[in-house]
Amino acid sequence: MKKYIKSIILSALSISLLAGCQTELDTFNENPNNPITTTPSLLLAAMEVSTFSTHTSGLIRNSGIFTQQLAGTDVGQMGPISRYVITENDVTNEWNTVYGTTLMSGHILNRDFAANYPYYNGIGQVLTALNLGYATDMWGDVPYDEAFRAEEGIKAPKYNTQEQIYQRLQSILDEAIVNLQKPAASNLSTPKEDDFIFKGDTKKWIKIAYVLKARYALRLSQVDSGAAQKALTYITQSGISSNADDANTYFPGTANGWNQWYAFNNGNRENYLKVGKYFVDQLKNSSDPRLEFSIAEDEDEDYSGNAAEDQETLTTSYIGSAYALQDTPVGMVTYAEAKFIEAEAKLRLNQNAQPALQQAVAASVLKVTGTAATPAFLATATATVDLANIIQQKYLALFLTMEPFNDYRRTGFPALIPNQLSNTKTIPVRLPTPVEERQYNANATVVSNVTTKLWWDKD
Repeated sequence: MKKYIKSIILSALSISLLAGCQTELDTFNENPNNPITTTPSLLLAAMEVSTFSTHTSGLIRNSGIFTQQLAGTDVGQMGPISRYVITENDVTNEWNTVYGTTLMSGHILNRDFAANYPYYNGIGQVLTALNLGYATDMWGDVPYDEAFRAEEGIKAPKYNTQEQIYQRLQSILDEAIVNLQKPAASNLSTPKEDDFIFKGDTKKWIKIAYVLKARYALRLSQVDSGAAQKALTYITQSGISSNADDANTYFPGTANGWNQWYAFNNGNRENYLKVGKYFVDQLKNSSDPRLEFSIAEDEDEDYSGNAAEDQETLTTSYIGSAYALQDTPVGMVTYAEAKFIEAEAKLRLNQNAQPALQQAVAASVLKVTGTAATPAFLATATATVDLANIIQQKYLALFLTMEPFNDYRRTGFPALIPNQLSNTKTIPVRLPTPVEERQYNANATVVSNVTTKLWWDKD
């Protein structure tokens, strides 16, 4: 069985990470009651691999372009994205990976294996919350309560409002924590090597669950007056204490399992994507030690990026070695993020936020460079303790995650200038509903205008 799992996962990595399309992992769902083809181990592995794909592919490329950390060129399909042209056909693969693989696998894990495998189910619930968060933060209203009930005759699931989804995220994570706190003896078997993230360490998964609860609580800072206190409470409960607690992607580094940022630039998409000038300039202007690790050298052996209006220059930098070697792990939920959440929550509650802000920046520098930040750099980076600088420092630290885009929408920081050569001259705040949902789901909440704000975005 271990060899079978390894073969399936490597095949899935090859297809989902290099092609970016719906994968063979979909076949996991064809016969969920047959223990030969569907086991909690296989379902968990499928969820993690597809989560790695989602975290390092289209959703993050798009959000990174919107926040000018990345820049698309006219060599390929990223150029129109940089001009804010995103169609309902452009987001199909991302939707299918989240719904057709990750959330479906989590549904089966919960439906068929919850009673005897609470640890597998608990990890699956954390991954469900992470991916459902990706979906609602990019599409707004999305299906969940009726999403996986085709066997009951529900083939056109109703959409939950985003407000409802945020309620579900918290309850899913609460259930995950309960499952992960159960005694080991309550499991017929427990995750080990099939958990590529923490090797079955339930204590670390509980920490991640609480950080996600804090992430989603603070996301509602514009619609929930208690958001900051909730976020601070969850961070305190998490017990997360160092980069060793980070939930990272895993890539074996073989041709079947390259880091997807590496694969994107070293496959047949070279020069499709560059880093953004605004992001590079922020690192350069502050003599940030993460510069040479976050950004690769350009053709002049310097570090440069494309401005929002520039889809033609190809001599600029790509993503650096800290994120884009064959086997580089990329942080999905991290200690640095937890400390940034703590800093913002304390600021909003009129508490001393500077220690948490310093710890956040220090954690990021150590993770990216492998070396501790100097006291001088930390002092300079955290000298101003206001919302603008907390979000700015978080923007630099949480490169290649969706969080800078989420923060930009709810706070307006950093103060980005949209592509002035675009038709809208307005940075998109969402993705359009996928074409299949519009065509085949009469109950879908269809939104085509990418400047239509989400429920929690009141800025």
